[in-house]
Amino acid sequence: MNLTLEALSLAGTILAIAGVSLNNRKIRLCFILFMASNVAAMIVHLAAGLLVFAILRDWMFLILAVEGWFLWRKRGGSA
Repeated sequence: MNLTLEALSLAGTILAIAGVSLNNRKIRLCFILFMASNVAAMIVHLAAGLLVFAILRDWMFLILAVEGWFLWRKRGGSA
């Protein structure tokens, strides 16, 4: 894996951890961080030739993060 993909992987991990921390505090911004981390992971997995993993894992988590963003908005969660 080249240095750019490793940096992207690290950034995605940091975003995911920050997202969990915000989610624990019930802050809606967590879903934006989850979306960004899922896109980063998808890019890394596609570059590594892991198409099935990118689709089954990263795409589904991205969809769930988008769903969470909209559901939280409807329920009046904190911004």
